[in-house]
Amino acid sequence: MTTDRYLLGADGGGSKTAVVLTDLDLRVKHCKSFPRSNPGDIGYDATERLLLSAFDEVRREAGVPSEAVAAVFAGVAGLSAGDCAPRFRAALRRAYPRAAVDCSHDGINVLYAAFPDGEDGVSVICGTGSSCFVRRGDSLYRIGGCGQFDLKGNGYEIGRAAFAHVFRAMDGRDASGWLAQALHERFGGDCHAHIIEINDFTKNQFASYAPLVFEAAREHSDGAALAILRENLHYVAELISAAARCFDGAPFRTALAGGLFRDPLTLPLLREKTPPQAELFVLDREPYLGAAAAARALFNGAPPPTDAKFPARLQKGYDQS
Repeated sequence: MTTDRYLLGADGGGSKTAVVLTDLDLRVKHCKSFPRSNPGDIGYDATERLLLSAFDEVRREAGVPSEAVAAVFAGVAGLSAGDCAPRFRAALRRAYPRAAVDCSHDGINVLYAAFPDGEDGVSVICGTGSSCFVRRGDSLYRIGGCGQFDLKGNGYEIGRAAFAHVFRAMDGRDASGWLAQALHERFGGDCHAHIIEINDFTKNQFASYAPLVFEAAREHSDGAALAILRENLHYVAELISAAARCFDGAPFRTALAGGLFRDPLTLPLLREKTPPQAELFVLDREPYLGAAAAARALFNGAPPPTDAKFPARLQKGYDQS
C-alpha cells in the first residue's frame, strides 16, 4: 500500500477549469482541462458534478487512490456566492472523508500562486470577467467582481465595446477605423446584417474579440480601440487603488492574472492610473498551482484567509473625525 500523499486543486472560471494533482512539494503529477465551472453560469448542481468528476478523473488517470489524497481545494469563480461554498465543501467531505478539504473563489488560487507562503498581497484577475482580492493577515477583502454591477476590466466588456463602436461608426457617431473595418470583414462586410446573431453572443464569444481590440490599438494605432482599452484598464487601476488603502501607504505586490495581461500593451495603460506603491507583476505560475498550494496549506493546518468586509475606515471619503 502506498504511503505517498497527494494534493488536488481546481481553478475554475468563466471559460475553463484546470484540475491538478501534485505531491506535497507541489510537483505536478497530472493536470487536465475541463469546461467552465462558474455556478453563476451553469448552475450549482452542474458545477458540483463537473468538479467532483474532474477530481476523480485526474486522480484515476494518475493511478492515485482516493485514500492517498491528503487535501483538496477548489477555487472557482462564483463559488463564494450564496450557499454554493458550504454545499460544495460538504460534497468534498463526502467524496474525500480522509482529506482536508475547502473551497472558495478563484481569487484564492491567484493569491497562493503569487504568494505560496501566505504573504500579504493583492491579486487581480482579468479574463472573461474581472476581480481583485487583498490579503492582509487572516482577512481577505474583495474589490469589484460583482457580476453585472462591475462590467469593465475584462475580455467580455472589451469585446462588447468593440461591437458597440462598430455600430456607432455605421451611423456616423464614431469615426470608422481599422477596428471597425476588421469587424465588418469578419461578418461578410456588414456587422449590422448579423446583429441578431451578435446579440445572442455568450460572454465567452464577446471575450474572444478582445485580442482584435488589442491588435487594433497596438499594430494599427486605432483610436477607438485604444480608448476602449484605456477605459477598461483604468477601471482595473481603480480596483488596485482601492486595494492600496489596505496597506497604509506602504509598498505592496500585486499579481496580475488572466488573458488580458498577456498583451504587452496592458501594463503601460494600467500604470497610467495605478498608485506608485503598487508593484505590478504578471503572474508566471498557473493559478491551478495556487489551488494546490492552498490545499497544502490546509494539510498543514493553515486554512486560506476568510472573506471579510472592506474596513469602513478605509472607504473612500470616510470621515475619521
